[in-house]
Amino acid sequence: MKMTLSRLRYRASLNKLGYEELPNGNTIDTNEKLFDFWFGYYKQSLSQSVSSNAFDYLKDKVTIVVRHNDYFVEALNDTSYTITLPSPNANTYNVASINPDYELNGHDTIVLSATGGSSDDTSNDSSTTKTNNSND
Repeated sequence: MKMTLSRLRYRASLNKLGYEELPNGNTIDTNEKLFDFWFGYYKQSLSQSVSSNAFDYLKDKVTIVVRHNDYFVEALNDTSYTITLPSPNANTYNVASINPDYELNGHDTIVLSATGGSSDDTSNDSSTTKTNNSND
């Protein structure tokens, strides 16, 4: 993929999951920064999305372009690696897929998925239904 360096105008960091032991003996997860890197946001055209059947796959994901680094390829198979993007997407992501470019001055296209889940949205719906039925 040919691209100018001026397109890579945002700065993010690649992290690796670590652990810190507290004085009481408990351990907490920490993100240890490995290095900062420059990236650009990548947008697919509608025809590219349709041809790759990517509507469901790319929903709620962020696609970026970076200069090639083998750490990104390794992060695809190791979920202890995370990427932290700056504002407005100041979230932590895992590498969902990567299209590496091993050429000299190559650029990788990386699809990021947010860490954690959002399945807690409907957990309170059943409790409100029970309280409404008990009042009748």
